Amino acid sequence: MVFLQKLRGLALLVVALGLVWQGHADEAFVETLEATCRVTHDGHSGTGFFVRNAKAVYLVTAAHLLEKSNKPECRMILRGRETNGVLSRQEIVILIRKDGQPLWKKHASEDIAALQVEIPSQIEMKPIRLDRILKASAGGISEVKLGQTVWLPGYPAQLEANSTGWPVLRQGTIASHPLSPVAKIPTMLIDIRSWGGDSGAPLFTMIKGTPHIAGMIVGMHRQTEHTTSAFEERTIHTPLGLAIAVQGNVVAQTVALFER
Repeated sequence: MVFLQKLRGLALLVVALGLVWQGHADEAFVETLEATCRVTHDGHSGTGFFVRNAKAVYLVTAAHLLEKSNKPECRMILRGRETNGVLSRQEIVILIRKDGQPLWKKHASEDIAALQVEIPSQIEMKPIRLDRILKASAGGISEVKLGQTVWLPGYPAQLEANSTGWPVLRQGTIASHPLSPVAKIPTMLIDIRSWGGDSGAPLFTMIKGTPHIAGMIVGMHRQTEHTTSAFEERTIHTPLGLAIAVQGNVVAQTVALFER
């Protein structure tokens, strides 16, 4: 009888610990969504995310998304509180050019840009601290590893998860080797189904239950087939389920351009 009571107590403890862990995991995943937004620009759509240091908050996204138009502004799809406390979809207009010149800073060789932004107080978002970006060691060794699990919050094919404008969260793994030295291998492959609209999306990995930025999506691999008949020519692009991402070190380097 005593043994059965101890066994029941142990079972209840395991269940309680599991619920605590699940609650913490849910909060960590929500944090990845809170750092992410949709970016729309002259008919184009992509994803961006927010990073902060001691001085400012920066929107980080794919450079090609900002370069596709000469218009002076773009829109960010975020979430904000109404006066009644209800969370709702919010479109925020931000300047990306002034007098025809870009306000963003672009990495010297990779498709990534950062722009300093000011977010209205009613908007609920949680920028990722700069020290939560996985950088290279002094010897150039990447902090991410082959087979490591990553999560991608994004807007595939312009899809918003719901009417409030939340991104869609997906899971994948780092699929390419080697990853070091980062200076010579700034990009990596991710085993995940990404689509147009995911460009600029962050890749998160969990370290002791806390989300860290492992990289950013810049493209995807696909197989292209051309077929020709007497009456038709067709080109078929088939996604391979392999996304291309810059490593976190490149993200940190891009934000650091504002410190020069």
